[in-house]
Amino acid sequence: MTEFETLLFDKSEGVATITLNRPDKYNSCNETLVNELAGLYEDLRYDDEVKAVLLTGAGDKAFCTGIDRDYAMDNKQPGSPFMMNDPMLKLGPKQADLWKPMVVAVNGMAGGGAFYALGESEIIIAAEHATFFDPHTTYGMAACFEPMFMYGQLPWGELCRMSLLGNYERISAQKAQQLGLVSEVVPGEQLMEAATTIARQLASLPAIAVQGTLKSLWAARTMARDQAIAMASTFVEVGNHPDAIAEGQAFFASGGRITPRIR
Repeated sequence: MTEFETLLFDKSEGVATITLNRPDKYNSCNETLVNELAGLYEDLRYDDEVKAVLLTGAGDKAFCTGIDRDYAMDNKQPGSPFMMNDPMLKLGPKQADLWKPMVVAVNGMAGGGAFYALGESEIIIAAEHATFFDPHTTYGMAACFEPMFMYGQLPWGELCRMSLLGNYERISAQKAQQLGLVSEVVPGEQLMEAATTIARQLASLPAIAVQGTLKSLWAARTMARDQAIAMASTFVEVGNHPDAIAEGQAFFASGGRITPRIR
């Protein structure tokens, strides 16, 4: 197994669990972290044993607070205003073309660059003490990529408010659930159990059917409505793979039943 300097990694029951492991820096991102994460996403594309990904941060103070300030100052940029080197793009699984469902367990502060990952995830579970904020404007910087990634994750007015007000406000876990950003809020000590349960449930389903559904959801979010609907028949053809259908039919034929949790 690959040794990581800034990540913890575990693979069990079809779930790859990735932990951002810089708790003394509030799990902020340096060059090593973004490169290790991008490389791991790439590897997971080819790992058929992994059906779902769970992302969290070490400790109970922060999920991720964006880019490490020291790294931000050292990050060299091209001389042309038409080119930009943004290493934080490596935080998002979709940027790596990883189309396996992403569950995120937010265990504290989620700020700034954390939204590169949250904006490309499907299910966010938050500890009761988690908070969400974007400090850019407080420090004289425009928040650009962050609100673009979060467009659709938050209602327009709330996204504007969070992006513009900087450090004046933070969104609580409870408010984030009301707004639809977070699907479930649990006590901190129950966070990983809750997130792992969902990730394992996703991993138990026929993978190609889940991935086809995932692509359809993102097409609807990122394309115009008519474009997305025009793609639906293609996703149906690809996602309704005979092996996946056979797997599902075998489950029912064996008398398998799932008792749903009502939430």
